[in-house]
Amino acid sequence: MQTFEIKRHVEYYEADTTGKLTLPMILNWAVLASKKQSDALDVGQKIYLGRGLGWIILQYEIHITRRPEINEEITIKTYAAKYNPFFVSRPFVFFDMNGNEIIRVDSIWTMIDIKNRRMARLPQDIVDKYQAERVKQIPRIAKPAQFGTDETFEENEYHVRYLDIDANKHVNNSKYFEWMQDVIPPEFLTTHEVTDINLKFENEVRLGHMIQSQVILEQQTSKHRIMLGDVVSAEAEFKWRDVSF
Repeated sequence: MQTFEIKRHVEYYEADTTGKLTLPMILNWAVLASKKQSDALDVGQKIYLGRGLGWIILQYEIHITRRPEINEEITIKTYAAKYNPFFVSRPFVFFDMNGNEIIRVDSIWTMIDIKNRRMARLPQDIVDKYQAERVKQIPRIAKPAQFGTDETFEENEYHVRYLDIDANKHVNNSKYFEWMQDVIPPEFLTTHEVTDINLKFENEVRLGHMIQSQVILEQQTSKHRIMLGDVVSAEAEFKWRDVSF
């Protein structure tokens, strides 16, 4: 396998009001590491977009020991671990300056035909560059906890804007974290730290859509759902720890 790493310095505009790296930025940094590796292997965006293809992420599982703070330098290591004709598993590990692992992101990727928005077979010449292990079945990530039919939730509505859309012509993954966090009361966010996240994408959200971000918030967990009308676009489960003491 081809292991790759990048270094990032936490700038003030990448942090939230607590002075720590935001959840959307964690995803942005992870995706950046994968993009940099693809570029280094000469199978970057120009190559796959030129074939009418785009990489998309189906699911994330994230464990956060701690979020880095402003001015910290972080090393992110990644590699394509396993693949079959349609899916790739890829881990990302964030290390602090002392070499301590502080964040781990496990992810499952696939490719889509951008024109017809359907899943596409992974081009073998592209996959070969990553030297991943070929397997019959990619290790699955468990589904996040789902909403019960009789559970009460809070929700906010959002309009999908031009700047929410990425080169694959759908909403950038990090925007889902913005929508999911924004519906949680600020007083909870400032007194709790997220430790684990399981986020699964179900259906695409596109420019001009109106979506609803829904949450069921409990003491140590929150369940999230992004709805487009009556269609589930994404589901997530967050686990939290109290930092108010």
